Amino acid sequence: MRHHLKGASIVAICMATAAPAFAQDSSDRTEVGEVLVTARKREERLADIPVAATALGSEELKDIGGLANAQQLLAQVPGVNFANTSNALTSDVSIRSSGTSRATNAEAGVGLFRNGAFIGGGNVAGRTFSGIDLFDIARVEVLRGVQGGLGGRNAEGGSINVITARPTHTFEGYAFATYGMHDKYELELVQNVPIDEHWAARFSFDYGRQTKGFYHLYVIDKYADATRREFGRAQLNYKNGSFTANAMVERSNERVPGLVYQVVTYPNANFPQGYFTDKYETPWNSPSAGKQRLTNFELTTNLDMGWATLSTVVNLRDRRGQNQYDRDALSPEFFLALIDAGKVSNSGRNAIRVADYGLGGDQVDHARISYYDAHLAGETKGVAWVAGGEYYLLNDTPSSILGKTPTAASPTAGTISRSKLRFSSYAVYGSLSYDVTSQINLSGDLRYTHDNEDFLARQFVYGTDVPITTPSLNPTADRSQGNVSYTATLGYKPTTRTLLYAKVGSAYRAGGFNGNLGDPRAPIAIPLAFDNETLTGYEAGFKGSVTPNLFVTAAAYSNHYKNLVIQGDNGCAISNPACPVQATSFAFNAGPAKLWGLEIEATLRADLVGGDLRVTVGGSRQGGHITGGIYDGFKQPQQPKWTETFNITYRHPITDAVDGFFNVNGSGRQGGVQEAKQSPPLHDYGIFNLRGGVSWKSYELTGYVNNAGQTSYMVFQAPSATNDVRRYNLPRTWGVQLRAAW
Repeated sequence: MRHHLKGASIVAICMATAAPAFAQDSSDRTEVGEVLVTARKREERLADIPVAATALGSEELKDIGGLANAQQLLAQVPGVNFANTSNALTSDVSIRSSGTSRATNAEAGVGLFRNGAFIGGGNVAGRTFSGIDLFDIARVEVLRGVQGGLGGRNAEGGSINVITARPTHTFEGYAFATYGMHDKYELELVQNVPIDEHWAARFSFDYGRQTKGFYHLYVIDKYADATRREFGRAQLNYKNGSFTANAMVERSNERVPGLVYQVVTYPNANFPQGYFTDKYETPWNSPSAGKQRLTNFELTTNLDMGWATLSTVVNLRDRRGQNQYDRDALSPEFFLALIDAGKVSNSGRNAIRVADYGLGGDQVDHARISYYDAHLAGETKGVAWVAGGEYYLLNDTPSSILGKTPTAASPTAGTISRSKLRFSSYAVYGSLSYDVTSQINLSGDLRYTHDNEDFLARQFVYGTDVPITTPSLNPTADRSQGNVSYTATLGYKPTTRTLLYAKVGSAYRAGGFNGNLGDPRAPIAIPLAFDNETLTGYEAGFKGSVTPNLFVTAAAYSNHYKNLVIQGDNGCAISNPACPVQATSFAFNAGPAKLWGLEIEATLRADLVGGDLRVTVGGSRQGGHITGGIYDGFKQPQQPKWTETFNITYRHPITDAVDGFFNVNGSGRQGGVQEAKQSPPLHDYGIFNLRGGVSWKSYELTGYVNNAGQTSYMVFQAPSATNDVRRYNLPRTWGVQLRAAW
């Protein structure tokens, strides 16, 4: 599959470079470089901003059938890695090797924005987008590279801004229905309602269910990858002359595929042949599910005062997440089958008899996020400028239950850890851009951010709430820290349609606290706090229309980190006699690092034998290593050596009234390591999806196949001396969709 994907990318690139052989389309459509984005807090053409950026508009999103989750979004962008935990709520986004933090309190090294509001933060689902964020959207802007000057906190590898579709003054809407395998069905309804010349409303709803799946927990007869979607959104838009305001309220209730993994145990005295659980028929006797309920209110305003435009955003976000899982992934039923098959020794039967199979886990999180931003953007005497400020407040109350079966020797039902985190941050920022000549531009961004963080954690006996007084399990701490981030860019336009640029910039990823300091017997002590991770990035790039049909972006970068934040564990394990309990993961500062990369993305759009062809291909090569501390010379975890993406859409008339179309999109990666200790490797993959159908007037009928090549790879692996834990991606899925617009 790896070779097939690379081959497909090469073919697509050859098609792109052959663009002059195609006739240019004369229909009314927006060229790639003409797409308007708000990457620098003012509206500009994509071709004019000196940033490596990918903009997915409504047309591209429609071609791929919309976005179901963050991984599907990022599969369209080169240089991006999605650290998949098999649960969409706890997975991480990484751009240009920015840090991930999957099982810790650390945040992703990417700025996560929705309509210009920062929405990241929180223990469960705080490092990625929620399902409703990617529902009924107008476009997505992905900026690669250091964005600290304007993007602020966490925008080291880049930032992602998801733009919601807004009300229009036309009575229009659509219905989008999906039916797929495993009893999947979903209905999306959107309606615009013009009220008068000033007021308009938009109502968006989504309801979906998938009752079955691949991962069957046969002991309790449930599916770990069953899903549910209940989204509702209402918007009211007001426009009067130069003033526009939009109020939005939304509510979602969502279940995503839960954590599930395979256990492989090597031969030992109890199990002479070893054993392994099936990938899909798993013997879990505790539920596995990722659940989330989200309420969001947003108010945006825009006032054109002539000399400047004042923009404001207020976003209040209440997110409740839950992650249920089976800690040992085993049950008595599984071992009884092994005994019947003669695969257990006498000592093994005794071990099975006394083992506890009620080891369940449950993470619950309630995050309340408030965000306020106001900025002015204008132009004075040839200098384009932006000046503004923002305030961010996170109140987070996560808890973690580690359940077990009470016994005479240990009569408790397990433990529950409760934490409280208050993170407040304010910032002021500015930007200047000046055309030295008609071809040369100088620009710079500057931001000061101040963070305050208070944290406490307490552990109790589950069920009775009797406090556990071990000091290491009950930390209290606070921190206050400031940061100055900047960007300086030189741009040169050899022609009106091309841009060369060079820039230097800085950014930071907020530090924090480890909520669980682990077992006191652990061979590795867990630090209570970890500091801000900072970087200085250098980049040179090219972007522009090589031909009227072909738009290319290419960049080379070098990122120099201080206090790199990575994930480790305390060395405990069931097989470790010194600390025979489950390992505790934590975040810590590993030291300096130098990471580099090369990226290219090309988009071709042209007529081909009477039809409309659009091809986008991208790829990246990444390298570098940690340059100090105990991991000196090691690779950055979760940094693939190679990544590839491609997206091909072709539409062609069948009759005067009917068009046919197909879409093929895919992504892949090769090389890299999963953890700081340099093992196991990141597993290579190459995946492609197919979608095709016909459109007639305002109707469209489509069939789709995701993971059409039935690629299977491990998204996570935790090998040890005695066993191996493995998580896999989802196999092939298929379905049909019907869209009706009015």
